[in-house]
This record gives sequence, C-alpha cells and structure tokens, in this order.
Amino acid sequence: MWYVIQTMSGNEHEVCLWINTYIDKSFYKRCFVPLYQDVWRQGGIAHSEIKRLFPGYLFIETDTPERVYEALKKILKFAVVLSADDDSSKCFLPLHKEEEIFFDTILSDGLMTISYIHKNKSGRIDMVIGPLQAYMNKIETIDSQHRRAMVNIPLLGKKRRIKFGLWLDKDPEVDWIEAEKAKLINTPSRNQDRRPDDQWDWEEWKKINEEKKSRIIDEGISDFKVGDYVINTTGIYGDIPLEVVEVLPDKNSVKVSVIMFDRKTSVEMEMDKIVKIGDAS
Repeated sequence: MWYVIQTMSGNEHEVCLWINTYIDKSFYKRCFVPLYQDVWRQGGIAHSEIKRLFPGYLFIETDTPERVYEALKKILKFAVVLSADDDSSKCFLPLHKEEEIFFDTILSDGLMTISYIHKNKSGRIDMVIGPLQAYMNKIETIDSQHRRAMVNIPLLGKKRRIKFGLWLDKDPEVDWIEAEKAKLINTPSRNQDRRPDDQWDWEEWKKINEEKKSRIIDEGISDFKVGDYVINTTGIYGDIPLEVVEVLPDKNSVKVSVIMFDRKTSVEMEMDKIVKIGDAS
C-alpha cells in the first residue's frame, strides 16, 4: 500500500535518500519523491526541467508502515508523518486506491513526463500522447502558449490542481513522442470505441520510456572518475548534481558525496543508475 510522508519543503530528497540508504529494505518496496517534467519557453524555444510534483511530500510503498515509522522517528526534525488520527498504529496517511491508480498511471520511475498535444484546424485537440491522455476529461484549463494543462484531481484529502507540461509540433523533436506519433498516424482507428480514460497504451509508453532511459544510461556509464558530477536516474535525489569521490570498477559502482542532515557523507550508487553531466572544473 502507498503512504504519504510529509517533510519540510526542500528536504524531500534528503529524507528519501536517508530511507533508501539506511532503512531495512524488507520494510518497504520503494520510496520516491514524485517529480514532473515542467516546460517553459525562452526566446520562442521550449525548454524543460525536472521539478517536484508535490513540494513537501514523498511517497513510500510498504506493507509494514509501523516499522518504517519507528525508523523515521529518529529524524522527526526533518520528517512529520501524516496520521489519519492520533492512533499510533495509523502512522502514515494511506493513499486511496483511486489515488494510487492516478499516480501509477501518470508516473514512470517516479517521474511524470511531458505530454504532446496536437490541434486540428478548428483548434480542437485531436491527438494527445503522454500522461495527460488518461485525464482529458478532467482538464480544467489548457494554456498552449505557456505549455501547461491544469487538471483537477481529488488527492490527499482535498482537490488539487496538477500541472502537466505540454509539448507541441513547433517544439524540438523528442524521440519517444515522434515514435508514438508515427504509430497513431499510421493507425487512425487505434483509439476508436475506447473509453476517454483508457485511450493511452500505458504499457507501451512505459516501454518507450525505459528504452529512452536505457539510451541515456548507456551514454553515461563509461569513464567515471573522481571529480565527475552525476545525477541519479532513479529519482531518489532528484536532479541535484552529486560529486563522485570514489570509483569502484569491480563493483560497477561509485561513491558520491552528499549532505544529509547537515553532515557530509558518501553514498554508493550503481553505475547504471547514474548519468554523468560533466567534470569538476
């Protein structure tokens, strides 16, 4: 079951990394900070960056929330566990099944990617690719100029406006979007007679996203050296650059320097889970 952990905004990745590093893996299945690919325009050109979907929150999937809670009590300065009431047995706020489905639908490895939209000559949207496809009937506003769509979803006890980043034909080509566009164009009847919330082939999208991720990883795993800066692709530490302080070729891993609760420490990461972004100057 999925549960929500609330922490101070800005400490989400720190708490998530602490959990993934120090809490017994048998206590939980996964812990992550939900992220999304935001889009903005500068000089008429679309750009994207990774941001937190819900600042101040991280999610954990566990069948033993009490054990995780006991471990988290050691860092209550940074983490406040949301409770349904004062009963200590309910140490997390669980997500409703519908909320789990929502996040499982829009997220791949904890990240909600951009969504491509196409409008016909009448200005009506006639093609959508990506996470937004499943929630077309819940769109509140679409702002194509600023590359965003706002969707109203009941989450965590209240209605929330979720921002989906948009990509258009005039924007730079994205491989996985182009591949999916070609499929849709070549099979115009693909979406006929299907429910509005079931028009997107999520398994295919996840496969495309994994292939894209593998290509990125394959380009970055070689020649790691001390002083390189890398990003962990699992989302545990978001898009924060981490400095390599030791290379362990026999283990196919590296150690990176991170600040955890005001203390510098090193964390070992597998090479196929990081991407090199540059060398130290």
